[in-house]
Amino acid sequence: SMIEPDGTSVFNNSMIVYGCAIGDGNRHNHDELPIVLAGQGGGGLGAGRHWKLGESTPMTNLYLGMLDRMGVRADHIGDSTGRLEIV
Repeated sequence: SMIEPDGTSVFNNSMIVYGCAIGDGNRHNHDELPIVLAGQGGGGLGAGRHWKLGESTPMTNLYLGMLDRMGVRADHIGDSTGRLEIV
């Protein structure tokens, strides 16, 4: 319920990533990671959606998309293969 100086909520201006770095605890793999992206990223992120990305999509592709939303341009991060268009 915190309000920013411009009258919007802090949640409206946030992007919060919550998840796990292990998809299957028995195999210790990094596939099919359960991730939640909360907040509205300045009002541009839609809510209530479920994405199932292609196999071998690195988590760093999400991070590149988030950086784009914040106005920070990066060509790559770690093992990224592209950027997710998060809208």
